[in-house]
Amino acid sequence: MTSPTPGPTMRPTRTYVRLLLPVLLGAWTTHQPAAAPAERIAANDNRQSAGTVRGDTLTLDLELRRGAWYPDTDDGPSMEIEAFGERGRPLTVPSPLIRVREGTILRVTLRNTLDSTLVVHGLHTRPGGGNDTVQVAPRAVRELRFAAGAPGTFYYWGTTAGHTTVEDRKDDDSQLGGGFIVDPRGGSAADRVFLIGSWFRPGDSSATPARFDQNIMVINGRAWPNTERFDLTLGDSVTWRWINPTLDSHPMHLHGFYYSVESRGDLQQDTAYAPAMRPLVVTDLMLPGGTMQMRWAPTRPGNWVFHCHFAFHVSPYASLASAAAAGAERADTVHARDHVHAMSGLVLGIRVAPRPTASMAAAAPAGARRIRLLVQNRARHFGDSTGYGFVVQSGAAEPRRDSIEIPGPTLVLERGRPVQITVVNHLAEATGVHWHGIELESDADGVPGWSGMGARVMAPIAPGDSFVASFTPPRAGTFMYHAHANETVQTAGGLYAPLIVVEPGQRMDPLDRIVLVSLNGLGGSTGGGLVNGTAAPAPIELNAGRRHRLRLINIDADHRILFTLARDTVPLRWRALAKDGAELPRAQATIRTARLLTGPGETADFEVQLARGDSATLVVAAPYGDPPYTIRVPVRAH
Repeated sequence: MTSPTPGPTMRPTRTYVRLLLPVLLGAWTTHQPAAAPAERIAANDNRQSAGTVRGDTLTLDLELRRGAWYPDTDDGPSMEIEAFGERGRPLTVPSPLIRVREGTILRVTLRNTLDSTLVVHGLHTRPGGGNDTVQVAPRAVRELRFAAGAPGTFYYWGTTAGHTTVEDRKDDDSQLGGGFIVDPRGGSAADRVFLIGSWFRPGDSSATPARFDQNIMVINGRAWPNTERFDLTLGDSVTWRWINPTLDSHPMHLHGFYYSVESRGDLQQDTAYAPAMRPLVVTDLMLPGGTMQMRWAPTRPGNWVFHCHFAFHVSPYASLASAAAAGAERADTVHARDHVHAMSGLVLGIRVAPRPTASMAAAAPAGARRIRLLVQNRARHFGDSTGYGFVVQSGAAEPRRDSIEIPGPTLVLERGRPVQITVVNHLAEATGVHWHGIELESDADGVPGWSGMGARVMAPIAPGDSFVASFTPPRAGTFMYHAHANETVQTAGGLYAPLIVVEPGQRMDPLDRIVLVSLNGLGGSTGGGLVNGTAAPAPIELNAGRRHRLRLINIDADHRILFTLARDTVPLRWRALAKDGAELPRAQATIRTARLLTGPGETADFEVQLARGDSATLVVAAPYGDPPYTIRVPVRAH
């Protein structure tokens, strides 16, 4: 199990609370240009390579212009930004895809039609150096000639504001970037290329009317529900290349299946993993400027999603049209009536066709374990903010409607034993529950308005209503369950909990220790983070000389979490055991420095052993958040 380590240029992920609270007050306004420009910017699905190939040479004529970008639909709201296009062709977001074979020579003409100097990074031989840039003066033309270099997933990006990294770009030049794929001489397996885009404009309280922070998230130039749909069949081998030339990190989560990470890279280089070393994950954290090649195969029919697991990045406020539509409404009412789950932003929809005789329903086999799970809330639990929580009902009488547990009760299930969980909604708004990381049938996956297929699509669980999720866990490991409706309120507000699957006939090992990190409510007068539901967690007590399993879970809706097990600030060593519930193969189950950077939606298991009287500190840090926080958990051996 490998994990990226934080670099000196990493910036905090955008705090959704700061963006969301004005919406709750009905004060959101979208940016509309005074006069729409004549030129329309097209969404680029990255299927067609730009330029012309003759022999071993690609000739490409790129031009920088301004145009109107429609991140939702062609007839939706637009904004004026800078974009690249091939000369004589429409501007596109993302910028035109460059795709060549190893050994190709590129002849690129850069035309700058604007009055600012254009600086372009990434148009050079791979691997490359950080200072390989080209400048094009205002209203000038530059010509480049270089060899493609090593195979891999790369990109190029531009700026007219003098930014030195992709993490600095926010506004007008933030969409100046395109894929640069170098295939090996023998060619690549069929794949698709996706480029993540982020546009951010800070608010202006002096404007009339006042303008609040605005953030738009797109995949290949579009925000859900207008991103591309993928129609697959059982057993297809799916290869995707992902590129993140944005200022944000993105933990990319696949529902229902694991995927294999075949390579990771950045602007300059791409590193392929040997087959035995490829991480098997359901969530993988892409850092700003990072790239990833992944492969997976759908083994069960139904509707699924692949999305970023930061709550705001898939919220109704991560697209221009949704922000406008939701601006005057309470955020906690939007999901109840929206058949597409009111998600926006970084989401792809996947539809896997069943065999002609297959059933989409997950029937509850005889002998299934039955659990009644209540979804409830309590006013002013987090200062002025409402707390949300799960409660497992035991006995005939329901607990008080304002009784909640944060985090919710740990569900311990058995591998191979069916379970039937009745989710009862005691909220005043609709909800849904996702069994994160569990390989299950689509109709139980928990995405309202999407999970299932055809006539059997899961509806939002309405107030006072219930939903029965039936599934059989196929593997033992560390998972979680959480709300998958109005996540910026419900998940951040407390609707999350550990889900542990053990081997048949076993119970959770008393030597295991769960460490679940979450956000301390929606914000308001609290903020910060929680470890196992508290900002001041009790020490982790270990049995001296015994091997303990630390089950680390990050469900903080807004922060990357850096776990470090240290003594006197010096990291110790631990053995990696599992990632996202999947046990690691021997080649990856190694002893390593006790330090791990995670995104929300990731779990990881490590083996820890201390001698009698020994002690350490598990440092749980969100150094890149807004605001950052650190929680120190004492670890003691007796």
